Amino acid sequence: MKYSSEFYRYRGDGTTASGEPARTNGERGQYIADTELVIAVNTALAVEQPLLVTGEAGTGKTALAYSIAAELELGDIELFTVRSDQRGRELLYQIDNMQRFFDAQIQDERASDRHNYLELGPLGRAFQSDRPRLVLIDEIDKAPRDFPNDLLHSLDKMELVIQELDMEPIKARHRPVVVITSNRESQLPKPFLRRCVFHHIEAPDEERLGLILAERLSHLDLDQRLREHIIKAFLRIRQLDELEKKPATGELLAWARVLHRAG
Repeated sequence: MKYSSEFYRYRGDGTTASGEPARTNGERGQYIADTELVIAVNTALAVEQPLLVTGEAGTGKTALAYSIAAELELGDIELFTVRSDQRGRELLYQIDNMQRFFDAQIQDERASDRHNYLELGPLGRAFQSDRPRLVLIDEIDKAPRDFPNDLLHSLDKMELVIQELDMEPIKARHRPVVVITSNRESQLPKPFLRRCVFHHIEAPDEERLGLILAERLSHLDLDQRLREHIIKAFLRIRQLDELEKKPATGELLAWARVLHRAG
């Protein structure tokens, strides 16, 4: 299927709309996105839904978000790294009741108004931004079961309801680009999945690893034979049954740097 040029807001070629090189999180080289991933990103942009990206650790899920933000010139991303003890509301906002309590003890007049203790989370800040932003919800599978459902209203309506405060909902000035990553350690609720564009990133094969090494370590001028040897050894190691954790692409890059320095 062919798509129009207007569909490809994200090209995955490492350049911004103005033609400047795009950096991914300050790293050297461009992010290597295959055709299916580029289509998934642009589908999410077109239908204005979050992009849910799965894959084993080290396949580039987080780096993808930085690549999208760089190519679309969305500025610094709003990052929310999920922990197992968090609620979805923390992505939206928090009320600092502890600080309010301390202020009340010293009779600070600020303590009389809870609005003074409202702290917006990454998605809340993106709603109030004067430009479109990218929100990265990293490793959502580590969250409690009800975490994704806490986000449904805000993602559907593009508004933030502060339940504890008597105030109008905060409407998003611009719809943020939302990227969600998961290592698939737990199943996400179906109502949440229906509201996302899904893409699974497979572990890179030998050809793709060669492209990644050539792009990310171009400044090292690695010998072609050494590069091929490193990749073949890396893939053999990944096939070992006794490994509890397979080495990821980031470890391949680190190994290549060490071997280059060792001569």
